Amino acid sequence: MRKIDSLILDVLDNFQPDVHQKRNRVIMLWKNIVGKELAAFARPVGFDGSILLLRIIHPAASMEIRLRKNEILLKLNSVWNEELFTDLKTV
Repeated sequence: MRKIDSLILDVLDNFQPDVHQKRNRVIMLWKNIVGKELAAFARPVGFDGSILLLRIIHPAASMEIRLRKNEILLKLNSVWNEELFTDLKTV
């Protein structure tokens, strides 16, 4: 008979977060990824498939998101080294 702690370790070793969990974890890092200033005006509100949905509260933030879109997507996807997000959309 095995101890419960060894069973838990086996389960955790085999645990792979699904894509939704990975996306949610990346969203929690938003401020670190885009910077405190931009994060104050552009906040993630969810995702639609691989599209990250952002709530923009200042027009300049919308412009900066468009200009830095490729850089932001690269940083978002580099957290898990896979393409979790393919686009950014303002809502």
